[in-house]
Amino acid sequence: MKSTLRRRLFHMLAGLSIVMTMCFLPKMTLLLSLGSVTFLFLVFEFIRLRVSGINWWFISRFESMLREEETSNVTTSSYVLVAALVSYMAFGRDIAILSVSFLAIGDVAAAIVGQHIGRTRLFGKALEGDLACFFSCLAIGFVLYYAGLNVGSLTIVIGAVGATVGQAIQTPVDDNLTLPLFAGVLMAVVPG
Repeated sequence: MKSTLRRRLFHMLAGLSIVMTMCFLPKMTLLLSLGSVTFLFLVFEFIRLRVSGINWWFISRFESMLREEETSNVTTSSYVLVAALVSYMAFGRDIAILSVSFLAIGDVAAAIVGQHIGRTRLFGKALEGDLACFFSCLAIGFVLYYAGLNVGSLTIVIGAVGATVGQAIQTPVDDNLTLPLFAGVLMAVVPG
């Protein structure tokens, strides 16, 4: 239980640190740094999954932060980095900031609420967790709006719906990729 909470807290802080870099770094600096980190992380993942000694070293150091399936598959962190980079390149700064914030806050809220008080199942996940995702995405969206993010209220609402759907539906693709990208696509097509 303690390691699960630690992993979720790490997930939230990592996502929010990416958001902070998106807020303050110039576009080219951000793309170069985020692109480099993502590339290096994916190369490491490729190597560790093929060299058992490196994978054993990685697991022995980070086991408390990993899900069981991440010991033999790509980690959640890889999906977060790819989603952040793709969001920034595809949707621009403001929508990428919202998309990654929705991932950092909404996905964690869905997991914690769904695990602890979730009773009603919908699409294989707890409806209570889905609602926590939606309302936490709305909350962080409006906090960012009032902090000066250049998006409209409708964009935030549509993005929160998209993030919730991206988190709720079960696909073969990790929700750390589907949540921000689905939210980003929907926000990008909202007029104004």
